[in-house]
Amino acid sequence: MQFKSVLKPEGSVMAGLAVAGSVYALYNLDLGPVASAQASDANHPALESSRKKAGYTAFTFVSAVGLLTKDANILTLGFASIIAMEIHYRHAIMASPATGTIVPPSEDSYAPAQNVVPLVSQGEAVGY
Repeated sequence: MQFKSVLKPEGSVMAGLAVAGSVYALYNLDLGPVASAQASDANHPALESSRKKAGYTAFTFVSAVGLLTKDANILTLGFASIIAMEIHYRHAIMASPATGTIVPPSEDSYAPAQNVVPLVSQGEAVGY
């Protein structure tokens, strides 16, 4: 299968820049400005879930446009902008507004699964 772009070279670069701008807009719509994320409490759970949602939405958008146009410039610029926005927002979310230093997530942010019985321990009660 050939991966040949349907766009001309100058259109390819412009479309890549438009996709990068769209990624920026998606992150701003879901999370708001970086300054607001920086001013909030460090590792706020609502911002973390919004960041993940923005990342998944942007990844889906870039993938769809890239596969429709079969253009490597769109994929490169789109995914590079997702990486840049992820780093930018992760730093803003993890930084303490009082000191500006990075605060690691608390131990409460990760909770292992409860009441899980491994398959080998379940015996013949397992129904397939």
